[in-house]
Amino acid sequence: MNILFLTENEISPLQGGTERITHTLAQEFMERGLNCFSAWCIPCTMPVVSNFSGKQRIEEGKEETALNSFIKKNEIDIVICNLVNIKYKRILLPAVYRVTRNTATSVVACYHAMPGEELIGNTLRSSLYRISRGRNITENLKDVLLSLTPDLLLKTLFRKYIRDRYRLMYDNCDKLVLLSDSFHDEFATLGEIETDDKFCTIHNALSFDTFLKPEDIGKKEKTVMMLSRMDEKSKRITLALRVWKKVNLSGNHEEWKLVLVGGGADLDWFKKIAKRMRLRNISFKGRQEEIMPYYKNASIFMLTSAYEGWGITLTEAQQNGVVPIAFNTYASLRDIIDDGKNGIIVQRDDIKAFADRLMWLMDHKNRREEMARAGLESSQRFQTPVIADKWIDLFKSLTQTL
Repeated sequence: MNILFLTENEISPLQGGTERITHTLAQEFMERGLNCFSAWCIPCTMPVVSNFSGKQRIEEGKEETALNSFIKKNEIDIVICNLVNIKYKRILLPAVYRVTRNTATSVVACYHAMPGEELIGNTLRSSLYRISRGRNITENLKDVLLSLTPDLLLKTLFRKYIRDRYRLMYDNCDKLVLLSDSFHDEFATLGEIETDDKFCTIHNALSFDTFLKPEDIGKKEKTVMMLSRMDEKSKRITLALRVWKKVNLSGNHEEWKLVLVGGGADLDWFKKIAKRMRLRNISFKGRQEEIMPYYKNASIFMLTSAYEGWGITLTEAQQNGVVPIAFNTYASLRDIIDDGKNGIIVQRDDIKAFADRLMWLMDHKNRREEMARAGLESSQRFQTPVIADKWIDLFKSLTQTL
């Protein structure tokens, strides 16, 4: 069987979540004897790129011709569209769907986000900071508008725009894969469509093949970590800084440190805020190629995102014995965390409650280690072979060649 992964970025295991998952699945499929191909628009700038049976860069203005030629030449059976940016979805989804009609090739569209996340704006402070630095002024003004407009009014004013975004995916695929059953109804509502057998759920696979040994949980340091793109709109790092300020003010946890790993547009801004807040025991590590040492050393993982499709760093944390604590801001969170058992879920945006439960974790080593062991066990549900089996079942439903 021949599988084509269609993405906007060339695939590297060192890229973001979507690219990392695409790399992981492709390697697993090839180990099982499937041929995996890659078609992409933006060249990778990372030092490592993924290996495929064949690759094709899709040049602007030649999308349909290039896809048609590559699909026919390599006798592609399934095209998996892992597209994130709406610009590429509008161009590539209709193109690949048109060239595969009346052929044996099926198109699977993956929605790796939380339905409705495009209605969430940025904070006013962050948007103004970005505007002052001359960064994408139009996009940041839009974020200000989104943040100031009630959700119901937004859905009314932009009903057609929103509907068309979701219908674009639904109308240009044979199967639509979402990350959680909890997303089906909201996707259908926004797209003004009925949920049917075109919808299916496949969770994201784990990023790593290895698990921390249970006996190593007791060797962890008193470190709280965040691994995140330094972007205020989606990741809301300023909330984490406010939480850490409360930890500092408690005066009882001076032996604990907060380590933030990741680069992004707002990194310098976060550093300035941390300095202005006079935060202690905090460090920003920037973008790191090797992230495993951070997971290996940390005891607790913080997630303060406004939204996530899945939260791949949560399962990465769990498989490395790091206990996650997260705001209850997206439905698929509960597919990963069972509150109080393998992590902690805090009421949306309740800074005090987050700080209190974080400090409770710090103070109760035995319970923290119990949760870490439970996370090691629960994260095995998302091992790559388990998730790959679900994909293979989907392929079988679309073709009889397996």
